[in-house]
Amino acid sequence: MSGKPKTDQSTAKLRRRAEKLVSKPAKALADAETSRLVHELEVHQIELEMQNTALREARDEAEALLEKYTELYDFAPVGYFTLTPDGMIKLVNLTGSTMVGIGRAHLIDRSFAMFLAPAQRAGFRSFLKQVFEEETKQTGEFELENPNLSTRIISIISIEARCCPSGTECRAMILDITARREALVGIRASEIRHRRLFEAAHDGILLIDPATARVIDANPFMTRLLGFSRDQLFGKDLVEIGFFKDEIACRRMFRELRKSQEVYYEDMTLDGQTGRSLQVEVTAKLYQEGGQPVIQCNIRDITTRKLAEGMSHRNVKLKREIAHRQKIEENLRAHRKEQSILLKQSRLQQKQLRDLSHRILNAQEEERKRISRELHDVIAQTLVGINVHLAVLDKGKAVSPATFHRQVSKTQRLVKKAVATFHEYARELRPTMLDDLGLIPALQVHMERFMANTGIRVNLTASAKIDQSPAGVRTALYRIAIAALTNVARHSKASHVVVRIEHLENIIRMTIRDDGEGFQVIDKTGSRKKNRLGLVGMKERAEMLGGSFQVESAPGSPTTVMVELPVR
Repeated sequence: MSGKPKTDQSTAKLRRRAEKLVSKPAKALADAETSRLVHELEVHQIELEMQNTALREARDEAEALLEKYTELYDFAPVGYFTLTPDGMIKLVNLTGSTMVGIGRAHLIDRSFAMFLAPAQRAGFRSFLKQVFEEETKQTGEFELENPNLSTRIISIISIEARCCPSGTECRAMILDITARREALVGIRASEIRHRRLFEAAHDGILLIDPATARVIDANPFMTRLLGFSRDQLFGKDLVEIGFFKDEIACRRMFRELRKSQEVYYEDMTLDGQTGRSLQVEVTAKLYQEGGQPVIQCNIRDITTRKLAEGMSHRNVKLKREIAHRQKIEENLRAHRKEQSILLKQSRLQQKQLRDLSHRILNAQEEERKRISRELHDVIAQTLVGINVHLAVLDKGKAVSPATFHRQVSKTQRLVKKAVATFHEYARELRPTMLDDLGLIPALQVHMERFMANTGIRVNLTASAKIDQSPAGVRTALYRIAIAALTNVARHSKASHVVVRIEHLENIIRMTIRDDGEGFQVIDKTGSRKKNRLGLVGMKERAEMLGGSFQVESAPGSPTTVMVELPVR
């Protein structure tokens, strides 16, 4: 950039000289001088263009470097802060503002200590004072508080800025070390937990260096087995501590470990300083700890077990007897448990049977009351009317034939009404059409009367093979269908009912669906009213034939009754 003024001065000087020469008479200018001036001007023009091109390239390069620096600064994985001696923020990158949780524009000229835990602000000021006094890189760890985020642990690496006047600014790099701190805490806890397990284990544990075959560490149980203190075990090889009787056995274990990474010895004699030989089980495995191979030997004392096995001949019969008695005891416990379950089921079934019997008796009593009331209100009155008409006929023997004929007609109508009423009761008790014509005609006749009495449309779809089923199945389907239609007429406020009877391969399925208001199915085995059979009667009829009964309904939704009876 310093060459630009010189270029401007040279150009101006050349221009003034050319103007002076041009102002002279044309004849005073020699051809050589003119050519020289033109050449000199062309040379300067080319130089200026080259300088201009170099300046543009330098500017573009500077802009590219500035853009790269900005990207590196703003999007660095760590936070960069420029702080004054009193902790005021002068510059911050995007990562730093994200850590604090405040926009970069609102961080300028604010104290960085305000974002730290109150108990650590005085320590941060001392940290800054040390940075400016010692002029060396300083490192500290603090807690960064953010109202929108959880408290995080940060590491601050700071040094005084060299390019600024002494003692005016420092550069601070901030690393979020929360995860690392938590990982370290977890590692320490894991180390403590494993060390506790190592120390409290009831099996002997030896850690061995595979390169030297010498003991690195041993747990207290192992020291008690061998009779050595822990300090005495350190640095000794396996033969010295009595783990192996000779070097050959020791080398054999190492060879096996190199092949399979794990070896097992079921019965091994271990001699230590306790004065007695121990029978042990040994599991040796090769591990990697911190990149270094380590052999861990787990030793279990089985001396007592071996002594017990030595007496196995005497104890075989006893063990068998114990096993036999244990099996008998288990069977008894199982039988007691099964009996308890059966007793509970029996009591539950007895209660259900009593409830059902009570409901059936109530239903029979209600039906008897209804029949009695109907007989009294309809049949008895009809018979009284017949008797009155007969009395009138008896008194009116001398009346005219026309009057006598009218009285006889009235009496005949009353008799027909009584007969029709008796037939109606007979059909309700047992429809003869069901036995004579079959299930489908009987349902059709009942549905026609149902539609005439209630105004509810009923559509019936049934397979012709249904009438080939046993009489008990047809009767059950008929009674369930009538009970379901009666519930629809009483409770559902429906306008349309669809009855579908299918003869499948192994079952007969009847589905009754209405478009009524529905209800809350509290118990699919009974109705909501305890003084009525309701759905219980339908369910009992289905289950007596080994079938199933289901109700699907909800308030404001259609109700579906589905019955499935096995085909025998």
